[in-house]
Amino acid sequence: MRASVGITIIEFASAWASGVDSYIEKGLELLEAWGEEPLLRFTLSPHSPYTVSDDTLARIAALSRERDLPVHMHLLETEWEIKQSYQQHDQHPVSRLERHGLLNERLQAVHMVHTSAEDIAKIAGAGASVVHCPQSNLKLASGFCPVGAMLDAGINVAIGTDGAASNNDLDLLAETQTAALLAKAVAGDARVLDAGQALEMMTLNGARALGMAQEIGSIEAGKQADLIAIDLETPATQPLHNVVSQLLYAASGGQVTDVWVAGRRVLNSGRLTTIDEAEVLASAGRWRERLAEADTA
Repeated sequence: MRASVGITIIEFASAWASGVDSYIEKGLELLEAWGEEPLLRFTLSPHSPYTVSDDTLARIAALSRERDLPVHMHLLETEWEIKQSYQQHDQHPVSRLERHGLLNERLQAVHMVHTSAEDIAKIAGAGASVVHCPQSNLKLASGFCPVGAMLDAGINVAIGTDGAASNNDLDLLAETQTAALLAKAVAGDARVLDAGQALEMMTLNGARALGMAQEIGSIEAGKQADLIAIDLETPATQPLHNVVSQLLYAASGGQVTDVWVAGRRVLNSGRLTTIDEAEVLASAGRWRERLAEADTA
């Protein structure tokens, strides 16, 4: 499968690394070992402005320039984040990234819930992308991303899911449906984010955010064959009248029958071709037992 590999960078120790130097060193080792793998793309992934220092932000900006690596960062996800930034740095998070040279076309700004008109203008002017994760924002009661205003400003807005801890199913089609509906309510205008725009956010805009729009994201001669087949003959999507509208507002992920990644069929009539599903389910069972033990410890 195609994957974006995040080089995690945070100020505190974890099971993976002991500190910033260790995170960067290990991440660059992975990049050297796997950077030529055609189905992998690497990003610098500081979790958020509040988990990295000014010195670390400057290092990330330098690495991004030197290695031409995107920077994937949660940004303006909560009101607390903005208050904390003023308390610790006497500066808004977006202005802080701008000061350190991170506000540019390589930035993947995830969430962007608590945005002002000035924030939107800065993101648009920098050519940065926004990764919209509406179900995570709803589950955590973070707020509502003003997608309509961002699209009007010319920002490239893609769809994301966030992690399983704040979005249980990681279903990109369901996420896009939520985004299309929520944008209308936030803007108070049923015309905002129509089905065609939502489909583009799910596909080509995601490729643009990754810096891969010349390779993937749409079905065109010369691009890689990343394709899915969706069965629209089910009762849920009949009678079929407007394919794009029914795909976005009526279809479900369970209707995906086949998937090709760079021309390789990885889902064939609903069955995985490269993954041992029985082993995955057995592993999930073992994790269920470990979680149950942790709950009772």
